[in-house]
Amino acid sequence: MNTKKVVVLVCAALVAICAVGFLSGCASTSKVDVYYRDDVNTSESKVIAFPMLLWDGNKLTKADSYENPVADGLISKKWTDYLGSENAVVVPRQALDKLPGAWNAIDTLVKVLDDTSAVEQTGTLRRFLNTVGSKFGDGALAFALVTKSKEEFENAESIRVSMGLFDTKKLTWKWVTHSTAEKGMIPIPYEKVVQDMIKASFDGLKEKSGGAVR
Repeated sequence: MNTKKVVVLVCAALVAICAVGFLSGCASTSKVDVYYRDDVNTSESKVIAFPMLLWDGNKLTKADSYENPVADGLISKKWTDYLGSENAVVVPRQALDKLPGAWNAIDTLVKVLDDTSAVEQTGTLRRFLNTVGSKFGDGALAFALVTKSKEEFENAESIRVSMGLFDTKKLTWKWVTHSTAEKGMIPIPYEKVVQDMIKASFDGLKEKSGGAVR
């Protein structure tokens, strides 16, 4: 084997090794955990999709200041692509901020994101649901929650995205997804990481449900 051919083979091997190292150093989404209830029927419901919200795994944080336009745009596109604009209503953040008692009511919902029982109906929650219904139409409520802001993600080892569809008739979750991404050695933009996790969550949901998203 001549020297030129040896050099070419060595270079090819180094490129392959570098590619493997690069991929392993990127943030990677773990297997998506999906909770899905066949006994809750939202197949004919309009979906009211809210912007991505920041939470600590139990309650909302920075409710009045957190924004993620890239994630909000992807969520909006996913719902309208799946259901059509006539069946999916996307609530802008500015509109959410103006709904009386919205943050307290949403806190009540996300605190039981993993609970299989119906949510206790409080006055605040009922008023919120009535307001949403009068402004955007009656339907199931779609939420997307992330555990780290862009600033927090810089010093974090992992990040979690949870999504859910809440049936306002039975006051319980039709489905919930949880996905976690571990930070690798190669910095990946926050927006890209969250975007990939949203896509993975929808993919995991469709695999579990046989293709249905509501």
